[in-house]
Amino acid sequence: MLELSNFDLFNYLEKGEIENILSHVHSRSFHKKTQIITESDDSHSLYFLLEGQVKVYLNDSTGKEIIINTHKAGEFFGELGLIKSIPRTASVVTVTDCKIGIMQELDFKHCLSSFPAFSIALIENLSTRLIDATETIRQLGLMDVYQRIAVTFLSLSVEKGDVRVIPEKLTQQNIANRVGASREMVARILKDLRSGGYITQDSDGITIHKTLPHSW
Repeated sequence: MLELSNFDLFNYLEKGEIENILSHVHSRSFHKKTQIITESDDSHSLYFLLEGQVKVYLNDSTGKEIIINTHKAGEFFGELGLIKSIPRTASVVTVTDCKIGIMQELDFKHCLSSFPAFSIALIENLSTRLIDATETIRQLGLMDVYQRIAVTFLSLSVEKGDVRVIPEKLTQQNIANRVGASREMVARILKDLRSGGYITQDSDGITIHKTLPHSW
């Protein structure tokens, strides 16, 4: 479990404190498309993503889904329900095969009360997530579909030479779920971006060849 020591929650802790906390964590492996958390379930655990990727999402009675966030190795999730002692506010499913460290609720609250540095790091992380959530609300409320797609592409992409690359395969439905739009609308915008030479798509992901227009 040494890989857990690299998580942001342990940035301000001494080695002995980290070892104490890690004694409360056990790891499990999960296959792709395994439901880890279901919205409205009771909250019992904090999860440390050691390997793989998960998505955090909401859906309604018709099955319509919107992706709230994605987490990759080195990130954690499930803390809000434990802090507030409330049911889960969103669902989480594995996108790939995953290895996850699990800390039970009583151990989590023990760490909060026993290690102030752990609590401070948690507050910093929650603040960052609040900022991200505020930006998401701004995008959904003030931007049109194209602008939301452009912002999403920029946030997911990394520089690679003279281009930017999104190193994961995004389906039209996946993009639609992220930006709160219909798949048909997303398909039309992607077709226009490809025709304009702005992006290309293949099995490895999406390549952004030039700066995306501010509006479309």
